[in-house]
Amino acid sequence: MAVSGITSPNVAIDQVTTSKNKLAKDLNSFLQLLTSQLKNQDPLSPMDSSEFTNQLVEFAQVEQQIGMNDNLTSLIGLTNQSIVSNAVNYIGKTIEGESNQAPLQNGKLKAAYGLNAEAHQVTVVVRNEAGDIIYSRPIESAAGRTQGVHSFEWDGKDSNGNQLPDGPFTISVTAVGADETPIENYITAFGRVTGVTTINGATVLLVGKVGIPVNSVLSVTGSEESGN
Repeated sequence: MAVSGITSPNVAIDQVTTSKNKLAKDLNSFLQLLTSQLKNQDPLSPMDSSEFTNQLVEFAQVEQQIGMNDNLTSLIGLTNQSIVSNAVNYIGKTIEGESNQAPLQNGKLKAAYGLNAEAHQVTVVVRNEAGDIIYSRPIESAAGRTQGVHSFEWDGKDSNGNQLPDGPFTISVTAVGADETPIENYITAFGRVTGVTTINGATVLLVGKVGIPVNSVLSVTGSEESGN
């Protein structure tokens, strides 16, 4: 299952821990140096302590900032737990999400493609998990080549008419204008949510074997059947 665009809050936790350890090590070295210099200073010409005081203040400020980051990380963790709990309500419902991977569920796959401009030629390509092209369809209808969003449905049969098992498939669109200039496009996938998980600390809805982050969901319906 491939899911892109997910950043882990665990990275922030690791950064806070690393910063704490480095600060403790630096402060310990500084105090050892300060103690040594105080022991060996000339009693008749004591050194100026203002610089040491300033450095101690800086250490305190850094420690305070690290503590604030630690508290923010804890809040992020609590928020993620709440998101996971709420995401359970998606199970059994059909969602539309930003993804070029779409699930074949019960022999049906539904996706949508958006064109940023009117196209002269449009071809929708379906690939399996290995990246092999197993089905392609040129869009004959002029309505399906206009600027905007268009629905795409597939019955799970390859180019030879063989019914393929349910699973994840990658959808791509090739669109060109009358002058053969490529036209930018995007894909959204529809499917029934079968579970919820976390990947790198982010909440992900499982649509069969396709993972769609909660923040990529565009619409939700109560239908139990994918594509309705």
